[in-house]
Amino acid sequence: MEEEKPSVEIADIGIVNSHDHLCLLYQEETEVLNLVLHFIQKGVAIGERCVYLNAAQQKLERLLQNVVEVQKQDSGALVLLPVKQTWLRGGTFRQERVLELLRNICAGAAAEGFSGTRIICDMAWAVKDAKSLELLNRFERDLTSFAAEHDTALLCLYDRRLFSPELLLELARIHPGVVSGGRVCGNPLFIPPGAQPRKKAAVCELDVFLAASQRITMVEAETERLKQELEQAYAALARKIYENWQEEDTLRASEQEIHEKDEALLANRRRLQTILQHLPAVMMAFDNADRLAACNHEFERVTGYRGEEVMGKPMLELLQVDGALREDVVSAHPPQGGDYRGREWNLRCRDGSPKLISWSNISRYVPITGWVNWIIGLDVTPRVQAENGLRALKGELEARTAELEAIGQAVSQDLGARLARISGDCGRLQKLNKSQLDPPCRELLEDIGAAARELSGAVAALERMTALTAAELQPVEVDLSAMASEIAAQLSDHAQRPVDFRIEDGVTVTGDKDMLRLAMEQLLENAWHCTIGVKHPVIKFGTAQVEGERSCYVSDNGPRLSASLCEATGGGSGPEGSCRGIGFATVQRIINLHRGRIWSAEQAGKGGTLYFQV
Repeated sequence: MEEEKPSVEIADIGIVNSHDHLCLLYQEETEVLNLVLHFIQKGVAIGERCVYLNAAQQKLERLLQNVVEVQKQDSGALVLLPVKQTWLRGGTFRQERVLELLRNICAGAAAEGFSGTRIICDMAWAVKDAKSLELLNRFERDLTSFAAEHDTALLCLYDRRLFSPELLLELARIHPGVVSGGRVCGNPLFIPPGAQPRKKAAVCELDVFLAASQRITMVEAETERLKQELEQAYAALARKIYENWQEEDTLRASEQEIHEKDEALLANRRRLQTILQHLPAVMMAFDNADRLAACNHEFERVTGYRGEEVMGKPMLELLQVDGALREDVVSAHPPQGGDYRGREWNLRCRDGSPKLISWSNISRYVPITGWVNWIIGLDVTPRVQAENGLRALKGELEARTAELEAIGQAVSQDLGARLARISGDCGRLQKLNKSQLDPPCRELLEDIGAAARELSGAVAALERMTALTAAELQPVEVDLSAMASEIAAQLSDHAQRPVDFRIEDGVTVTGDKDMLRLAMEQLLENAWHCTIGVKHPVIKFGTAQVEGERSCYVSDNGPRLSASLCEATGGGSGPEGSCRGIGFATVQRIINLHRGRIWSAEQAGKGGTLYFQV
């Protein structure tokens, strides 16, 4: 039974412990410059030696070199080592040599009186060749063991522009800690040395998924609770204000009573402000010029702004609205106070991102001195994102359902047409001489057998497609040219009919091999049937540029009665039409499953071409 995963700890990047092994993935130079400088400054401040093993970040190396020259009094606190003296000394990477260098660095720092070491490892050296990339995984695992055995903190830098996402994900799982958003957090997907990588990775990802599901449930429950508390606060607030109005009428009776009631009102105002400040909803108050006069703690938490940074800013600068919405916002906040519920407008955050808030305004009924309009709102961004995700899933489900219904309809039409044909032939056979089969009867029997075989092949193809789609796609690189050559050879051996197959070499795509095999069989068999009776039949398979995109095609010089793929997929009254309807529907379904498309370029009487993309 797996151990229960510990909660993920989060800390500032400068506050790290000895034996930490961290991973920093970055895309911009400014990102790595700020984080690494902060990491070094904190280490130097607590008496640790910081060592930078450079590989590619020349800008960072120049910056650190300037720091070394300026702070010469702190000799030895910051050491820079170039790539040719560390990673590629002697022209190649040797793990034992690098680990020995790291041990010497730690021992030297301890001997010179430093409290520990911080080592920054720029891993860009590994992109030099494929062999270095292969050694990188093992080297990172050994670094985890090295950090556990020495008083050092390791920070590994990875430029996401140099490494593939798959390799970065695999390397991230090797690090016990990762740096995200300038913070250090425990890696929930960390695979300890010696563990089975696949099994451990699956368990970690499952734990993350379960934790996220639990968090969503908790957020929904918390939202409902906050809504109820907010409604109760509304009611309590309205009651309290009504009581205050009654108290004001009583205070006019005597000067002493007015003085006492004034004190009570002042206390109530302080309580009201305290409630609004700590209300679990965003609150903004505006003066008669529609400028921010007050905001609460929830506003600061949601937007990232401090109150003093936005105080006095116009309402339209705080709300991220455009066009007609700007007029809607202005009209909803008149000088006498607004009155609305559930208006949804975006609130601008410090990082530039919008947060969708459901706003309510009761200023007209609950006026507060100095606040012409004061509004409160709930952050509904997570709800909207969840609704958008559900709509996308619903749309995909409806599309899949429609495709399956189309296939079912095609199957019904084809089977009905073939059964009607068999029934008609049997009726004609009964009208002939029952005691003796003459040549017409034999021909009819042969037609029945051929039709039954064609129908059997089409149904078998449909069954194959249904069985294949029941399982998940297994995408691999598929050589369509070799596949087409095999099918062409099988057709030629089966029918003993001379057909000129012209197949382009080297046509490869990525997809499910079995499904694409079935689609190619149906397309080539359709072309084969269409060329029956042609004096010099030619069937081609290759690629062409259509609207700037590479497309595969199957063409033949057989006669056509229609230039529409839709009519072709609907079947026909000829001996091959009903079976080709199932075949085309099968091909259409397979192409759709590969997120591709198929279309026809047939011309009546001049042959036809089917293009497809996967």
